[in-house]
Amino acid sequence: MDASTGIQRNSPLILRAIKFFTGPLTYKNLLSWGLLLFAILFIKGCLIDQYTVPTGSMEPAIHGDPRFFRGDRVLVNKWLYGPRIPFTTCRLWNWAQPKRWDIVVFRRVSKSGPPILIKRVAGLPGEKVHIQDGALYVNGQRIDPPPELWDNLHYTTRLYPGDEQVKRRFLYLAQTSDTFTMLNPPDAATQQLYDDRERCRDRVKGIDIAALSGEEVDRLCEGVSPEGLRVLREYSEFELPALFYGVRPEPQYSEIFSDGYYFLLGDNSAESVDGRIWGWVPENYILGRAFAIWWPWNRRCDFTGFSQTWWGISVLYGIPLALIFFESYRFFRERRKNTPTE
Repeated sequence: MDASTGIQRNSPLILRAIKFFTGPLTYKNLLSWGLLLFAILFIKGCLIDQYTVPTGSMEPAIHGDPRFFRGDRVLVNKWLYGPRIPFTTCRLWNWAQPKRWDIVVFRRVSKSGPPILIKRVAGLPGEKVHIQDGALYVNGQRIDPPPELWDNLHYTTRLYPGDEQVKRRFLYLAQTSDTFTMLNPPDAATQQLYDDRERCRDRVKGIDIAALSGEEVDRLCEGVSPEGLRVLREYSEFELPALFYGVRPEPQYSEIFSDGYYFLLGDNSAESVDGRIWGWVPENYILGRAFAIWWPWNRRCDFTGFSQTWWGISVLYGIPLALIFFESYRFFRERRKNTPTE
């Protein structure tokens, strides 16, 4: 029996499996599935969608982790700023403009990094922005965030690797046995770093370090010398990119000249790759405003009060229930039609 014969024999089974999920292969059924697909694309592209936050740039407001049971999943209102053509940056019309301190989801403007990012609006079109002493200054005046953000927002003029980031890098160092040419091997702290690396090599053998939680990283780094980690931190700081926009005083780095451009920053300023590096973001790149965390269940929260309004409840619960009702009704109707009568 050749391969083609095997495919022919299995094709009825494959067709039955497809029909089990889609129903009969008829024009009417195809049309209903097409309408359902259009509705899903319209809802996700123009009304509401959910996004995974891959990094910790918005800590502590939003926990970043691509793993389903650890990272936050945010719901985004895509209708607020105006509907867009799905999969494009073309907005059909504008309902409203982003406001300062809105949390927005947008397409990246740089050539590297995740294709979709989430940050907070800090600067608006036509403003001159500057970061100084941990605060944001707009047109020379200090702009304080809302009271609920006072303890979270402290903007920096350079990037600093966090403790978890340094420890995670140490684990990579132990796993790969890399060396750093810029470090001085006879230095006592550098030698301590390399000694800790050799001692921890067996701990990380065969481990996916990127998948480790913060608690697991701390446990694997128990006993590592603070002096060695200090050397690694200083080396990591040297590798981080310099910050220009909103930091340097030159007009090209401080003044948002063009209409429709925004300055977006992460709440976890010391570790956030954001507008301070790649500059202003055009409004048509902004997909919508994040209004809630829906997962994990114990971290669900509402940023804007959207879920407390009647229309918010209709979008969150009415649309999914309507789709379920429609598909259930169609399924049972087809079953009744195909059931023989006595």
